[in-house]
Amino acid sequence: MYNSVHTDFDRAKFAFEDSISRVAIIEEKMKRCEVNVSCSDNIQANLHAKAWVGVFFVEFYIKDMSHRMLAVMDTGSNLLWVHCIPCPNCAQASIRIYNPSTSSTYTNVSCRSEYCEALRQSSCDQRENCKYELHYEGAAPTEGMLATESFIFDTSDDGLLTVPNVVFGCSHESNEKPDAVMGVLGLNNNKVSLATQLGNKFSYCVGRIKDPSYEYNQLILGEGAILEGDSTPLEIYNGYYYVTLEGISLGGAMLDIPKNTFQRTDSGKGGVMIDSGGEFSFLVQRAYEELAAAVMNMIDLRFWFKPELHFSQLCFEGNVTKEIKGFPSVTFHFSGGAELGLEAESLFSQSTPTSFCMTILQADYEQPGVIGVGAQQYHNVGYDISGKKLYLRRMDCELLDE
Repeated sequence: MYNSVHTDFDRAKFAFEDSISRVAIIEEKMKRCEVNVSCSDNIQANLHAKAWVGVFFVEFYIKDMSHRMLAVMDTGSNLLWVHCIPCPNCAQASIRIYNPSTSSTYTNVSCRSEYCEALRQSSCDQRENCKYELHYEGAAPTEGMLATESFIFDTSDDGLLTVPNVVFGCSHESNEKPDAVMGVLGLNNNKVSLATQLGNKFSYCVGRIKDPSYEYNQLILGEGAILEGDSTPLEIYNGYYYVTLEGISLGGAMLDIPKNTFQRTDSGKGGVMIDSGGEFSFLVQRAYEELAAAVMNMIDLRFWFKPELHFSQLCFEGNVTKEIKGFPSVTFHFSGGAELGLEAESLFSQSTPTSFCMTILQADYEQPGVIGVGAQQYHNVGYDISGKKLYLRRMDCELLDE
C-alpha cells in the first residue's frame, strides 16, 4: 500500500525484498515438485490438433527443453511411450529422437517391479530389466524398455514443472515413423498410466479437432483437473472408461431406442465407452439405424451407406458447410443427467470434395459403442478415476485462460 512517509529508497527496498521472497517461494516450490508428485495439481499440457488426423497431440518435454514431444492423447492406452535411440525407423526422422544413453536421470525398471507386473505383455531381458510390448487394433505393435525419466510440463501459472521418476516406455521397435507419431500418452487407470501416476484425476478441453490454429486446447493432470458441469457414473472395464448411455435425441425429440440397447452384457459385450484416441463414434445397430433414419428425414439430399470393413457409415452428396446450416443438435443422454451435445460440425465431416458423412458409424453387435473425441469437441471432459465420475461441460476452452 502507498505510504507518503516512505522515501524512494524505502520503496526500492520493499520491491527488492518482495522480489527476493517471490524467488524463494518459487525455488522452494520447485524443490518440493522435484521430489514429490503432489505438485501435480499444477500440471497441464497444450493439446495440438492436426488438419490431417482426428486426434489431439499432447505437448511435453523429456529430460530437458531440447526434447519436445507430441504424443497422441489416448484414454484407452495404459502407457506413455516415446521413440528412443536405437531406433531402426528413426534414421530419416526430421525430429530429434530421445537417446537414453545420454541421460543421467534415465533408469530401467526391474522386471520384478510392480509397474512391470501391471503390464499385460512384459518380459525380462538378460539384466532383469522390464521389456514391454503393446498392441493397437489396426496398427503395428511397439516394444521397448520400461524406464523412469524426468518429464517437463507446463503449469497453470505459465511456468514449467519438472516431474522426476515418471514411468514410461522407451520404444526401440515400431513400424510407426517418428514424424507421424512421436509416441502415445496413455491415460487409462493402469498403474503405469500417467493419469494414475499423477493423481487419478485429469481433464481435457478441446475445440475443433482439425483446426491447428485454435490455441486453447489443453490437458490438465492431477488435483488441478477441472471437474465441473454435470456428472455421470464412470465405470472401468478392461482398462477402458465406460459410461451409461440412456438415450439419444435429435432436436430435442428422443429417438425410439430402448435403454437396454446400450447395456453391457454379463459376458462383457456391448456397453458404451468414451475415448480420446479416435475421432469417430460407433453405435450398435438398433441405435444407429434410429439415428440414421432421423437424420435422413431432415436432409433432402441423395444419400447412401458406405461400408467400412464391418461398419456402416451414412453419407450425403454435397458440401457440409452449405447443406446443413441450422441442423439441430444430436444429444447423448447419460445416467445422472449429464448430456453431450453434438452440433452439425461435430456430427458431419467432409469426406470428399463432393460428399460428406456422419461421424457416427454402425458397430458390430458384440462390439461396444464408442463416443470418440470428435463428439467431444467444444467440451471440457473431466475424469475422476477414484471417485468413478465423468464430468461434461460444453464450453469454449479459451474461457479456461481467463
